[in-house]
Amino acid sequence: MNLTNKNSHYILGLCLVFLYSIVARAVDCPRCAKDKVPMPGHGSAVDGSGRLNVNVQIAYNGTGSWSDPATGLTNGNIWDGVQNASRDWNNATTTAGQPTNYHFNLNQGTPSSNVDVRIVQGTPGGGALAMTRATRNSDGSWGPPYTITLPTAARNWSRAFLQSVIAHELGHTIGLAHAYRNVAICGQTIMNHTSAGGGRVTATVQSQDVAMANKHYSNHSECTGRYAQNSPTISSGGFIDSKPFRYSPKCYHFYEQIPVYQFCDCNSLGAPSGWKIVGYVYKLEDSVCF
Repeated sequence: MNLTNKNSHYILGLCLVFLYSIVARAVDCPRCAKDKVPMPGHGSAVDGSGRLNVNVQIAYNGTGSWSDPATGLTNGNIWDGVQNASRDWNNATTTAGQPTNYHFNLNQGTPSSNVDVRIVQGTPGGGALAMTRATRNSDGSWGPPYTITLPTAARNWSRAFLQSVIAHELGHTIGLAHAYRNVAICGQTIMNHTSAGGGRVTATVQSQDVAMANKHYSNHSECTGRYAQNSPTISSGGFIDSKPFRYSPKCYHFYEQIPVYQFCDCNSLGAPSGWKIVGYVYKLEDSVCF
């Protein structure tokens, strides 16, 4: 075999390795957390599908209430956002047509002891859009009940944006971790972060989100992520704060890595001119607290 053919086979081999690595990573997108127990729910779904019923409640009294003082009624935008995000998950399916094993049920009448996910008004922390807080179990795992905190400003968010933020947070409650903004690897997933411009990379629940939620439900020990992860993950498009215990409550803060470009006429240096990455800034996008 001549040198040219050898080089061609070498390059082809590298391409195949790269392709296989993309496929391997994409299979687990978004990640699911092996130290988060599957949602046990409360009874069967009200739609008669046989799925587990997950009671979602919007705080309407006491701390974190979303009731409007003038009327005593739950803020309409928040109500629609929770309802639409729940329907988004309930109606989504895998590519094979399989729905999630859960049915989110906005249930303002259920007693507090039966609430699986509570939506409250508060300060997510650090300027994050929202925060999901789990309960730590005696064996070190995490599970319900969950509290999703939205800022006061959420009452004025657009209908679509509010739905996507809440659907993203609901994904956390059924075992899903982040996919960051790596659409090239993970494709569209509700667990992508927001873009630098403030919009959602993916606005609705996708087939692979359902597939990973069902994987977590079936055998969460096979998941690759960890809810209480504390190792940096710069290569995946962001990083996780490695020292969460300096915060109160204990939080893991997820940042988006945004490249900073500068135009350089590099011809004098023997390199082509154009835009070059000169550094990165990090924008807080999400927090998980417990």
